Amino acid sequence: MGTENFSTKTDLNQYGFHQLVEAIAKSSSISLDELENTLIEESVFRFFSNPKLNFPIGDIEQLTILDEEEEKKFQFLVNFLGLQGASGPLPGSLLDEIAEESYDNESLQARYLDFFNHHLIAIFHQIWRKYKHYIRFKSDFSDDYSCNMINLLGLSKHFIGYSKLNWHKIFYYIGIIQSGVRTPEVLADIIRHYFDLNDIFIEEHVRRILEIEIDQKNKLGIQNVMLGDNFISGSNVESFSNKFRIHINNLEVDEFYQFLPNTERYKHLKELIRFLLKDPLPYDLSLSLRPDTKSTFILGMDNSSFLGWTTLINTDSARDYSLKQVIIEGAV
Repeated sequence: MGTENFSTKTDLNQYGFHQLVEAIAKSSSISLDELENTLIEESVFRFFSNPKLNFPIGDIEQLTILDEEEEKKFQFLVNFLGLQGASGPLPGSLLDEIAEESYDNESLQARYLDFFNHHLIAIFHQIWRKYKHYIRFKSDFSDDYSCNMINLLGLSKHFIGYSKLNWHKIFYYIGIIQSGVRTPEVLADIIRHYFDLNDIFIEEHVRRILEIEIDQKNKLGIQNVMLGDNFISGSNVESFSNKFRIHINNLEVDEFYQFLPNTERYKHLKELIRFLLKDPLPYDLSLSLRPDTKSTFILGMDNSSFLGWTTLINTDSARDYSLKQVIIEGAV
C-alpha cells in the first residue's frame, strides 16, 4: 500500500476544503452524489478532524493519498466542524486528553469520533454544493438539478437526446421559459443569445391572406347573405392577427447563407421557435445583409448561386445591385 502525505507546509493552505474535494473528484472522475451515504471504509474520500488544539492556518491540515486494492483513497485531516480539536464542542478536559494522546500516537478516542466526523463533514459538503448548479452540472443533463428543470418544462431526457437544439444555451433562459412569458422582446433575446446575433427584432401583426371556409362563404339566396352580419365578399380575407416576422439584420454573407432554407441553422431556428411558442403561430423570416454587401453571384461557385435567393443578374455593367433583404414566408 503506497502513501503520499501533503501538509499545510506545502500548498494545501492555498485551497479551500470544498474546492479541493471538487477538484480531486473532477480530475479522478469520481461522483459525489452519494458521498454522505457511503460508509467510511468504502468511500473514496475519508474525512477526519484534527484532534490537536493548535491554531489552524487553513481548512486542511493534511491530505493523505492511499493506494488500496489498486484504488486511490483520499484521506482529509481538516481543522473545522469536528467533535474534537480546536473547534470541538466536547468538554475542554476531554479535548485536552484527546489532543495529548494524538501528539504521541494515534488516539483511540479520536479514531472513534472520526466515524461520526466523516459523515458530518460529508453532509456539510453536500449542503455546500446543493445549490451550486455550475458544480453539479453534467453536460448530458443527467444531474438531479437539470433533470428537475427538464421536468418543469414538461420534457424528458429522451427528448433532450433526440432534439438537435443546443440545450446548454436554452438553459440560460430556463427561468423565463418556465414562467410562460412569450413577449416579442423575450423571443428576440433568446434567439439572439442562441445564434450569437447582434441585430434582431420581431415585428408583430404581419399581414396575411386567409382563405374563407366554405361554410362561411355566401351563396346568393341560400346562406350568409345578411349585410352587416355574415355577408363576406370574395374567397379570401386580409388578417393582421397572430402572424409575426423575425427580422435578422446586418448579416455577413456567410451568416446569410446559414439561415437559408434547408440549412442547419434554419432547421434549428424552426425547432427553437416551435419549442418556445405555446401555440403554433405562423411567422416569416426576414434576412437582411449589411448595407455595403454586394451581390456575389458567380455561376458555378458554391454559396453564390442559390436560385431565387442570391442569383441577381446585372445586365448593365455600369450599375451595382445590392442584395438587401430576403423574406422567407411561412417559415413555420
